[in-house]
Amino acid sequence: MSRLRVVADVCVRLLDAPPDDGHLLERLVSAVGAELTGCCVAGALAGPGGAVPVVRAVPGGADPAAAGALLDAVVTAVDGEPGSEPRGDLSTGPYADVSDELDSAGRPPGGALVVPVLVRGAVIGAIGVLVPGGGPVPPADAAFVEAVAVAAGGVIERSHAFAATLELLEDARRQGDLLDAISDAIVSCDADGVIVSWNSGAERLYGYSSGDAVGCDLLALLATACVADGVERSAAQMLRDVTTAGRWEGELRERRSDAAPLTVLSSVSALHAADDGGPAGYVFVNRDVTEQRRQEHEAAHDVLTGLPNRRRLVGRIRDAVERVRRGGGPMAVLFLDLDGFKPVNDRHGHAVGDELLIRIAGRLTGTVRSTDFVARLGGDEFVVVLEQFGGVERLMPVLRRILHAVEEPMELSTATVAVSTSIGVALAGDTDAPAELVVDPEDLVKAADEAMYRAKRRPGHVAFADPELDPHWSATEPTG
Repeated sequence: MSRLRVVADVCVRLLDAPPDDGHLLERLVSAVGAELTGCCVAGALAGPGGAVPVVRAVPGGADPAAAGALLDAVVTAVDGEPGSEPRGDLSTGPYADVSDELDSAGRPPGGALVVPVLVRGAVIGAIGVLVPGGGPVPPADAAFVEAVAVAAGGVIERSHAFAATLELLEDARRQGDLLDAISDAIVSCDADGVIVSWNSGAERLYGYSSGDAVGCDLLALLATACVADGVERSAAQMLRDVTTAGRWEGELRERRSDAAPLTVLSSVSALHAADDGGPAGYVFVNRDVTEQRRQEHEAAHDVLTGLPNRRRLVGRIRDAVERVRRGGGPMAVLFLDLDGFKPVNDRHGHAVGDELLIRIAGRLTGTVRSTDFVARLGGDEFVVVLEQFGGVERLMPVLRRILHAVEEPMELSTATVAVSTSIGVALAGDTDAPAELVVDPEDLVKAADEAMYRAKRRPGHVAFADPELDPHWSATEPTG
């Protein structure tokens, strides 16, 4: 068999070896020993604590002491003499003749050669050959050992790269398992919003499989709208904020694959490109808070009309009073009680009565500004909170619009009905020292409630908690 064929065969045997340097070097020594049957062959592997002898092959009749000396020379060639600097000639030439070292060590004379095994220019081991009885290693044998060492270096380098790849793949698998074990939806997209990754949490939350979602436009797929600090903004604006600040936190209004609405608490981070620092993409970490927000909404809103309830009203009044204290202008609490509601309820039934209350809620909300506040306390009682309306005179047109909105006849599902309302008004912050204002929200509601009962006895159906203000309303009532 030609030496070239033998080198190829050695490469095949090395490739079949277990992927660690020790086994590879053992195969190398065995292959060289099988070809150079009359020589002693030894190998050593570089390790963190120094060179480690791996194996040696000793032909029959060879001097064991000479073989031991060869192994010592290989270790010395890889690691250097004890206390000395490591040998440098192994990394600059294909092999080094260490016959003199064997002789100087008092071993039987003989020709020896040590060939380094290099990976990316670094010595990771060596193989040594000794001709028993003296004489140098024949040039053809030396060239063969050199070729095998070069081949071994390439195989070991490939083994290292393969092991590193396996480690990366295993690390990626562990990270994938970790992401899939997280209950939150973790989604990444590129700079154009195209979905790149979609974990199991996202599959559970949105109902789309990873295969269905990857490659789609994220914001279009989920019909995403954003809310931060109570302010709704476009998804495009949110991504611009992420690009500028690097991070955004808020709530997203989205939808599932079955079109069911979702509210998610989201943390969005930008992935910046290495070249220009621009966004290479975005990572969304989303947690479903739909049920939590539903419960919070029900706790603060009237089930029938969807308007805020008394609990939410008290908080709103407290916030409004604080704004008055900071110079935001006066505020007014209007307490409304429907007149004629009970007869409608008794004559047409509770279903019609509920329908009437829902319609009244819609009319009140549509009559005042979007910055004003409408709540239902229960039964046929409603409260409106007005802020920054100016003086008392500016309040009168608002009261008139509310009265007319309620009095307008309503065509319901089974009947056409008409009711009216009486309004009690309590003001706060209409003095010269609003900064000194100290008002309990419940007291304001109570004052407006008491004024409402007086309003029922007045022709214009409006009364103020401060009776001195009643003439303002009387002066604005239409005559005739």
